[in-house]
Amino acid sequence: MAHASKEQEQVLIEKARGGDSGSFSALVELTQERAIHTANSFLGNLEDARDAAQEAFVKAYEHLDSFKLESRFYTWFYRILMNQCKDFLRKKKLRRSFSFFFSSDEGDEMDPMANMPDDAKSPKEVMADKEFGVAVNEALEKLPFRQKSVFVLRYLEGFSLEEISESLGITVGAVKAHLWQAGQKMRMLLGGDHER
Repeated sequence: MAHASKEQEQVLIEKARGGDSGSFSALVELTQERAIHTANSFLGNLEDARDAAQEAFVKAYEHLDSFKLESRFYTWFYRILMNQCKDFLRKKKLRRSFSFFFSSDEGDEMDPMANMPDDAKSPKEVMADKEFGVAVNEALEKLPFRQKSVFVLRYLEGFSLEEISESLGITVGAVKAHLWQAGQKMRMLLGGDHER
């Protein structure tokens, strides 16, 4: 997947604001794969994920004037995408399916992933264990939406605590609290049989 620097993104955004639809198309190309992957994590259906991402890009284009150039485009866009995913879940009552890596190590009390060892399995490797993956998905469905959001951003998307804070419009302290609460609930729901 192609990447653009913050400066390149800003040039594309400024041109798009000036009416250059090709520049916005370039932004979409840079972030579309990631957006679909993220939406699929929430919706559990690739076709719905593509639809949600497409709608989110339309809304992003319509609200491009509200984008503050000090942020990365995807950090800002993520909030729009999540609102679109919420709409899909509300309207269709889809079964949610999430993929994330959950570590039961007792390192950082507020963020169990903070001290993840370098040789730890990737999210995809962990979720390849189908029995464990099913248990994780079922447990995640019992978490409130905000806790799911911080987990997906932290573990699937690899966002920093600061980026999660900016994307969700909450403080870093609130992000840590949601991660901690979700971690406690996941440990309780998964129980000892599924700990790694």
